[in-house]
Amino acid sequence: MNRKLYPKNWESIALEIKEAADWHCQECQRPCKRPSQSWDEFDHELYGNAVHFGGTKWYMDLFDDYDSDDDPKYRRFVLTVAHLDHNPANCNYDNLKALCSVCHLRYDAHHHAKKAASTRARKRQQKLESNGQLNLFGT
Repeated sequence: MNRKLYPKNWESIALEIKEAADWHCQECQRPCKRPSQSWDEFDHELYGNAVHFGGTKWYMDLFDDYDSDDDPKYRRFVLTVAHLDHNPANCNYDNLKALCSVCHLRYDAHHHAKKAASTRARKRQQKLESNGQLNLFGT
């Protein structure tokens, strides 16, 4: 994330989007941790909701597939804000969506793959040119 591409008030814009979504992913409905909550408080809230509402979906997801050091998967419960057009300067509310980190990565996957491919091609071209090889076809 290149902060220089975002408006100076991005933090307040993102907070407003997250608050409007009640700290739930707008794609999968996953509850996410609020900034004022400790991870222990969030863990208790997830467990309490699982017991009270008869479902353990999100609570079990917290501990599913431990990292190699046996830490819970807290990063799955971090709410982010996605730019639907992938343009960080476009902060119109219809272009922003509160997504958990999992859904945000999934949403951006195709865009990131395209950017990575063009970056690799540009670096290959730069390497060829730095070695004195010119591309006759401009690609």
